[in-house]
Amino acid sequence: MCGRYYRKSDKQKIAEAFHVAQVDDFPLPPDDYNIAPSTMQPVIRANRDTGERELVQLRWGLVPFSTKNLADLKGKSTINARAESITRGWWAQPFKKRRCLVPASGFYEWTHDDPKNKRPFAFDLAKGKPMAFAGLWDAWKNPADGSWLQTYTIITTDANELMTIVKWNKA
Repeated sequence: MCGRYYRKSDKQKIAEAFHVAQVDDFPLPPDDYNIAPSTMQPVIRANRDTGERELVQLRWGLVPFSTKNLADLKGKSTINARAESITRGWWAQPFKKRRCLVPASGFYEWTHDDPKNKRPFAFDLAKGKPMAFAGLWDAWKNPADGSWLQTYTIITTDANELMTIVKWNKA
């Protein structure tokens, strides 16, 4: 599961690294070492008119287009979509039509040495190269005022051997 990640790139660096043709105008600090759910973050998706890559700002935590009221999502986590189940339920339509890349420099995982203490470990690519998570995005129209909210989720799967070793060893 990805519950926190970090980014050490500004919009220009992200655009260059991922060959983005269009960059929306939005504020973006060059470094963010604690990206949390419900924050606005840069996402790369295909422009619906041209098909070219565009960099836009969306909120982390998918609100499916079919949601009647945001209160319906209370207590349900939509920050991650399991790869094994993205062809059904909330994820089905975004998986078919609204895929994206979530630019990052790395992510955190925690060991649980004991019930009271967690220790974070940061994971990134060699030499600080940028990476991206696979993601899905959707647009939800608020029935109360007609405003649009665009959101995304990160696709996750079971930990590979390296992550399993790190997560459970107390080295």
